[in-house]
Amino acid sequence: MDDKKTDSSLRAFPLQQLLSIFSFREFSIALAFVLLCFFFWWQRPEAFLKLANLKVIMRFVATFGLLAIGEILVIITDGIDLSVGSMTALTGVLAATLMVKGVGPIPPLPILPSILLVLTFAGLVGRWHGFCVTKLQIPSFIITLGTWLVARGMAKFITRGYPIVFPLEFPFLELGQGEIFQIPVMFIILVAVAVIAAFILRSTTLGRHIYAVGGNIEAARVAGINVDRVRSFCYISSGVMAGLVGLLLASRLGQGTPTVGSTYELWAIAATVIGGTSLRGGEGTITGAILGAAIMGVMFNGMVIVNMSPYVQETVLGAVLVIAVTYDMWRRRRSTN
Repeated sequence: MDDKKTDSSLRAFPLQQLLSIFSFREFSIALAFVLLCFFFWWQRPEAFLKLANLKVIMRFVATFGLLAIGEILVIITDGIDLSVGSMTALTGVLAATLMVKGVGPIPPLPILPSILLVLTFAGLVGRWHGFCVTKLQIPSFIITLGTWLVARGMAKFITRGYPIVFPLEFPFLELGQGEIFQIPVMFIILVAVAVIAAFILRSTTLGRHIYAVGGNIEAARVAGINVDRVRSFCYISSGVMAGLVGLLLASRLGQGTPTVGSTYELWAIAATVIGGTSLRGGEGTITGAILGAAIMGVMFNGMVIVNMSPYVQETVLGAVLVIAVTYDMWRRRRSTN
């Protein structure tokens, strides 16, 4: 009798494992990613799976994924950051200015101090956003939209519209162009940051407070959570992520240019929503955001390799964003009924 129970449990165990795979939160997102890859491979099999093209996709995923990590923290707390695209342009221009031209009488700085200064500046911009949202009660949409305009304008003013080009063989270029065992350094940085961010959200008190603030801000206050500090942390993180992407893009392109990062804030928001993050706050995972970024990266690359018109690409981005937000609203209403 005991042997029969053991046999039945052994037969049930693989089935339980299989069901747990299909029921995990991001399964549908992962499935959509696989189907999208299959579609573009079917369209251009000779181009899509080339190693060079896969590296391009990984760099796209790193770009959108890092922005999505910062964006998801803000969105979970029921906010939004529209400045990240312009901040990537401004921080890239600042990095090139510090390393190549210098500032006024100050000569060009070494790479590491320049990187730290740029990331500090980006974090301070995020702190400003947090201050305006928490203390001045300015809607996050308004204050970050203002920064979106100011940052793009400052990038154009600093460069006078012309890119600041790094010298050839400049060591800083390894960040965006380098590889380790055929894997782009940008992608490795994404994995490291994603692991840290996932650990914070899943396994720390701060992570629980972030979800609590997004779920019910008044209840979080009553529970003794420092809501302003939590929200400020999220905006600072988003600013730092935008600064990091600005550095990586400047390194990848070999120049600081004011035209980079256009519409990237929309790609980042779309990645987070596709990844299951609710625009009403309180819900979202780093895994989902990275999968959403992977979908956006494959889509961006796939539209290029199938020679889709840039104007149509913008149309597709808008359609994807609308569909993702509509699905999020439908899912939220269904879960509350």
